This record gives sequence, C-alpha cells and structure tokens, in this order.
Amino acid sequence: MGVPWTSRRRRWPNPVPIFVAFVVVAEIAFLGRLDMAKNAAMVHHWTTSFYFPSLSNSSSSLSFSESLATSEDDEFRRCEVFLEREDNIQYTRDFGVDPVLVSGAEQKDWNSCSVGCKFGYGANKMPDATFNLPQHPETARIHRSMESSEYYLENKVDVARRRSSWLLFMGRALEMLEKLDIKIDSYGSCHRNREGRVDKVTTLRRYKFSLAFENSNEEDYVTEKFFQSLVAGSVPVVVGAPNIQDFAPSSSSVLHIKTLDDVASVAKTMKHLATDPTAYNQSVRWKYEGPSDSFKALVDMAAVHSSCRLCIHIATKIHEEEEMTSNFQKRPCKCVSKMGTVYHIYVRERGRFKKESIYLRSGNLSLKSLEAAVLMKFTLLNHTAVWKEERPESIRGGNDLKIYKIYPVGLTQRQALFSFMFENDADLRKHIEKNPCAKFEVIFV
Repeated sequence: MGVPWTSRRRRWPNPVPIFVAFVVVAEIAFLGRLDMAKNAAMVHHWTTSFYFPSLSNSSSSLSFSESLATSEDDEFRRCEVFLEREDNIQYTRDFGVDPVLVSGAEQKDWNSCSVGCKFGYGANKMPDATFNLPQHPETARIHRSMESSEYYLENKVDVARRRSSWLLFMGRALEMLEKLDIKIDSYGSCHRNREGRVDKVTTLRRYKFSLAFENSNEEDYVTEKFFQSLVAGSVPVVVGAPNIQDFAPSSSSVLHIKTLDDVASVAKTMKHLATDPTAYNQSVRWKYEGPSDSFKALVDMAAVHSSCRLCIHIATKIHEEEEMTSNFQKRPCKCVSKMGTVYHIYVRERGRFKKESIYLRSGNLSLKSLEAAVLMKFTLLNHTAVWKEERPESIRGGNDLKIYKIYPVGLTQRQALFSFMFENDADLRKHIEKNPCAKFEVIFV
C-alpha cells in the first residue's frame, strides 16, 4: 500500500525558536571572547617573564584594565615575583635539623636561639667550631675572652704582662684622689676600709659617684663595674677602656681618668658637681630623659646571649661558603625591565638569623629608600624587636620600630656601631651592584 509523497514529507517545526536559540548562542560566544580577552590581560599582568609581548600590537585600542598591565608598578611587581622565585635557592644544611655544634664548652645560661645551636660534643660529628685546638682544618677555633688569666697562655701573653703595670696605675690614681680630698669608701678587697657584706647596686645608690676601675685598659674592655654604676644612678669615675665614651648613655654621664695627669681635673669636677645640684642633675639627666640611641644600640646587643650570637655568626659563615657554589652564583638578584632595574637584597635584625626579602628600584636607590623599605617590611610583618622583653619597661617604648643603623652582614659590632657608614647614595648603589643579593643587618632602637 503506497503513501503519496506529499503525505510522507517531513514536517519542520516553527523556525522562530531556532533562530532565537542561534542568536543566544552567538551572544554567549561573543561575551565569552570578551571574557577571554579580559582573562588574557590578567594573565599578562601577573606573568613573571622579563619581557612579555605588548598587547598593543594585537589590538588598536586597550581597555583600562589592559593599560594598567603595562604600567610602571606592574613591571616592577613582575620583576619582584620573578626574583622571589629565581633567587629562592635552598641551602643544603637546615640548622633546625642539623644545629651548629661548638665543642670545648658546655651550654649554660641560655635557652633559645634563632638558629639551631648546640654546645658540647656530638657523637660521630665534627664540630663547626671549638674552644680547644681544632682537630680538623675545617673546624673554626674560638679565642676566649682576655678577662680571665686562666686563658692568657692560649691568647696574647704580652697583654697579660701589661696587667701588672696597669694595677700599679690604678693604685696610684686612687691615692692621688684621696690626697685631693676625695673621700673614698671601699667595700671590696682593694683598699678596703668599710666592713660588712653589702649588695653592690643598693649600696652605690647612696653615692653620687662610684669608682669603676677596670682590670684592663684594652679597648672595649668594659665590665659590670661601669654598668652597675649606671644602674645605681651614680656618676662612674672610670679607669679603664680608652673608648669608654662609646659606652656612655650621654656625653656628660662619665668622668674618665685616662692618665695620671687627669686625676686633678677629675677631682675638681667631682667637687663642683657634689656642691652644685643643677650641674649634677645635668650629668644624670639621661636617667629621666632616657639614654641615647647609641647607648641603646650597644646595650641591646646583650639581649641575645653571646653563645647564640656565636652560633649565628658560624651559621652565617657556613651559608656564605655555600653561596659561592654554582647554584647560588646563578641567581639573577636583579631584574632589568624597560621601566628600570629592581634589586633583590636581604635584611635581618641583629641577633636573629632569618633574612627577609627587600626590593629596591633603580630610580630611587638611596639610603632613605633603603630605610623606608626595611621599616615597611618589618612593620608589615608585625616584627617584635629582639630586645623587647629584655629592656627595662621605662625605656621599652611602644610597638613602633625605629632604625638606628643598617650595615652589611659580616661587620664586627665595633665596626657596625662606631665606624661604618655609607658615605652617600652612590656608595650604597656601588655596594649593591658589587654584591649580588646583598645581605644587611638592621638595628632597631
């Protein structure tokens, strides 16, 4: 049975819905292309490539967001991302797992350190440093303090021999002060004329002056004799280190007998201050107004135990040796773009081991910009100064950080505190160019 052709022909639905659907799909595709362009601009914005082809070549007009991607700040940010990635080379030794080992002395008087640090002897492990004669050429030797005669033979014998003549000098200065009518009360074994056992600081608080006669006149040899006088609030009369003023809380807070010729003038000053309250109060004014920043920077060094500072120094040297290997030498440490150069440097607080990344731009590479960048970085990290819990509350201050000095890692504290200073911006630039990924320490006060 056949069916006529006309009756078998397929019936098409109403074409209007199909047309509408086609238009909708086309609109979605168009919007998708716009979104892809926007995403491409975003990817371009965050890329870490040195040189990314400009989008202006592929389009006659740029959107506002696309034009931002070519701005100066974005160029520098891409450089920072690049340097953060490329300069991030891991050191072979993790001191948290494999701490610095120092032999020849036992660990005591300190509990924590910013770097793994162990004193004593390690089984089947060569120490990194020793107080004894090293058994291996790679082991560093630590020289002991000159304070105790027990160690004279392993240090400078000629310095030890000078000690006897120095004791004669101190005795002579004491006799001269007494002949000039300076009444001296002595509670110690030297020139003792007062009986009974007393608390030193408590007793010194009753006196306007105290004699801080040190056992040596070597530079930087300053002991508790001087600092306990300051704690007591008296004016120390010093026979000792020739650079004692470097340790003074203010310029008028110390009387110094350098030679026997100074005794008469010091005695005259003592008599004047003792009878003139205004002049004496000027000498101890620092107690009420606070000590100088230089004094804080010096004393705060003791907030970190000397044994910990030793381990930080040794760990730093170990890392510096590894930085001479090819992996570290390949670090770019700077990024050059059409907008300028970004330098990658590292900064840590004195007394701590961990370093933080800082980026400086060539167009503003100055001492002021270095300080500003360091201050901003550590402020954003909510950094707490290493001395915060150690200082007396009266001079602890608030939470704001204040920079006293920024200097290259590796300087002695004598150099850092008293002699080193970048001469100008050009001197800083020269140092950073000469030392890729330069490392600095900052002292907060």
